[in-house]
Amino acid sequence: MAGVSNPKDALEFLPTIALFGGLQEPTLDRIISMLHELRMEPGQEICRQGDVGRSMFLVRHGEVVVTRLTPSGRRIRMVRMGPGEFFGEMTLIDVQKRSATVQAEKPTTLWSLGNMELYKLYQEDVPGYVMVLQNICRELSRRLRTTNSRLSEMAAESDDESTQIRSAVTRRNTKPG
Repeated sequence: MAGVSNPKDALEFLPTIALFGGLQEPTLDRIISMLHELRMEPGQEICRQGDVGRSMFLVRHGEVVVTRLTPSGRRIRMVRMGPGEFFGEMTLIDVQKRSATVQAEKPTTLWSLGNMELYKLYQEDVPGYVMVLQNICRELSRRLRTTNSRLSEMAAESDDESTQIRSAVTRRNTKPG
């Protein structure tokens, strides 16, 4: 069953999130009817790295932690997300497997939007669909810029200009402990 437990709250909350910025109320109402509400307990897994994904998630209440497994099997905590932040949006854009595992850190309420719901939005409201896709692309671009900045910082730590990033990554991956 789609929908959220408090549509009025959703109508007030969604426009404050970058993903839903600039959307008209009829489009927001349509999206709210498509959302699925999930309640997660601490430690409960929401999605797993390597799995096929079909939905993205918005944190309404609580907190989640995004982790990645390294090739050696070590779990790295990448980022903590709270209310208003979202994850899994890449699965709505490409057909790749999940790039990370996400678990609830605290009791958490999530709203999910699947690729089938997004396709339904396309069929019913092309301008709203385009705006959501533009907002997803903006967020992906923002995240890529942040990653580029962090990689640049790592590269600056290296003395070998021809292999700065590779050297910095190698050094970080071979540190004891």
